[in-house]
Amino acid sequence: MRGKLTKSQQKILDVLKSVEGEISAQEIHHILRRNGFSTGLATVYRTLKSFLLQGLIKERITVDGESLYQLLNHSHQHHFNCINCGKSIPLPDNNCPINEAVYKSLLPNNFRIYYHTLEFFGLCESCQTLANDKKQSKV
Repeated sequence: MRGKLTKSQQKILDVLKSVEGEISAQEIHHILRRNGFSTGLATVYRTLKSFLLQGLIKERITVDGESLYQLLNHSHQHHFNCINCGKSIPLPDNNCPINEAVYKSLLPNNFRIYYHTLEFFGLCESCQTLANDKKQSKV
C-alpha cells in the first residue's frame, strides 16, 4: 500500500477486513454511517478504485451490474449467474480452469495480474422450471 491511509480509507479497509465474502460500496457506506462515521458514498467509491489499482481488493460485477468488492487473497471463486433472478452460485473450491500454463501462454510482457474472474451466465434450475412451465401453459 502506498503511503499512509486517510481516516476514511482506513475505516473502509477495516470494513472490508470485517466482512466475510463480498460487499457492495453501498453496504460499506451503510456500515460506516451506522457506526457513526460520516463519509460520503463518493469517497467510498474513490477509495475502492484506489484499492483496486493497488491490488488490495478484487471486484466482481453481478448480473444486475452491481460491483461487489472483497479483499484480495490467493484463493478465489468463480460463479454461475442466473440472468433471470440474479442468483449467483459459486463453483466448488479448487475448480479453476485457469492455471499457470494458461497465464504464461496468454500474458503480455510486463503485465501484472492481481486476480482474474470467470463467470458463467444462464438460467438456474428454478428459473428453468418457471420458463418450461410458461411454455407448457401456452401450448
